[in-house]
Amino acid sequence: MATPSLKLRLHVLGSKIHKWLAIFVGLQVLLWMGTGALMSFLDLEEVRSEHVVSRTSQALPIDASLPAWVENRGSLASVTTRSLDGKAVTEVRKVDGTVSLHDPSSGQKLSPISAEAAKSIALRAWTGPRTTIAATRIIDEPVGTEFRGPFPAWQITYGDEASTRIYIDASSGTIGAARSDTWRLFDFIWGLHIMDWTERDRINSWWLLLFGIGGTIIALSGFVLLANRMPRIRRRTKRQKAA
Repeated sequence: MATPSLKLRLHVLGSKIHKWLAIFVGLQVLLWMGTGALMSFLDLEEVRSEHVVSRTSQALPIDASLPAWVENRGSLASVTTRSLDGKAVTEVRKVDGTVSLHDPSSGQKLSPISAEAAKSIALRAWTGPRTTIAATRIIDEPVGTEFRGPFPAWQITYGDEASTRIYIDASSGTIGAARSDTWRLFDFIWGLHIMDWTERDRINSWWLLLFGIGGTIIALSGFVLLANRMPRIRRRTKRQKAA
């Protein structure tokens, strides 16, 4: 009996590796596709229970103990004294979501914060290699998928290699988002992954649902084809037919 050639042996070995590896990899592919299709059916509002649980801020009681300069007409959600850029400020937040900053003693309004204050906050927040502020501008509308509010906000661009940007709420002085080239690459890839090329956060698109169902069918049919190619199954089938 002739010895199988090296090419034939490699072909047989490759086929076996491919077959058994396909089982393990195929199981995960099936899970990816199947769960992706199921998630596309779900409404995010229901997933987060937003349709039955209100997250609206509650108003402070009229008789709540507050600084003398704060006037409470039932529209306040919170009055908090905190640190901002190394200084004490009092943040007044209303139930409608609006925020204003004040001097804790006099009540003088400090917001919206200035460009200089925003730059100082940005430099204080930076923990990477030493850098500078490359650009500063006020924005009043969404910036692609990078930032969607609240507005107005300061867009601060650092002079680092990753072109890092942070967005600071002009009303409260808080940092709302930090974006870099790494985030932008991830955002682009994420959009391709969930098949949402504009908003990057919709997992209920028909595209994703259709491809999820199609991928699930392909994975299942692949297991059927793989089962038919298994040697033991073929031999067992032949024996049953012979009997």
